[in-house]
Amino acid sequence: MTKKIGLVFLASFIMFACGQQAEQDSTRVFEDKTIEELVSDPMAFEDHEVSFEGLIGHICRHSGDKMRIMQPDNDAFSIMVMLGDFTPVFGPEFEGSDIKVQGVLKTQVRNIEELEDHDHDHEHEEGHACESTEAAIKRLEEKGISPDIMAYIELTSFEIK
Repeated sequence: MTKKIGLVFLASFIMFACGQQAEQDSTRVFEDKTIEELVSDPMAFEDHEVSFEGLIGHICRHSGDKMRIMQPDNDAFSIMVMLGDFTPVFGPEFEGSDIKVQGVLKTQVRNIEELEDHDHDHEHEEGHACESTEAAIKRLEEKGISPDIMAYIELTSFEIK
């Protein structure tokens, strides 16, 4: 009996959360893109509000705070979505579901630590904190290092299809 009450509560919470978020975002303008477009040129969309559709390929079982969404027509393209406040809503049972995502595209330079191997001008500095992804890219390129840029989405709303 307790399980049934819990399931009803969870379903109600999901419906309420989805309905509330969609209502709040109705005045916002999101750029409709494909995952391929977003990951192929992430700097062109950094800090943009974007929307796309895909298939939930994986939900992190360790932290539960992120999921990987795959492009429906080409699973070679995928993007990580940070769930934020929506973390309690998602579980492994959503894997394989179609989803429409709305959020803000963010970028991260994955190989920033390579500056430490090549940068001897800053021996007394701790780390290599850059103000932006662009600043990190510029520093890497100045040292002849090709930047490895990862795009991810900070989730603002979603719809399970």
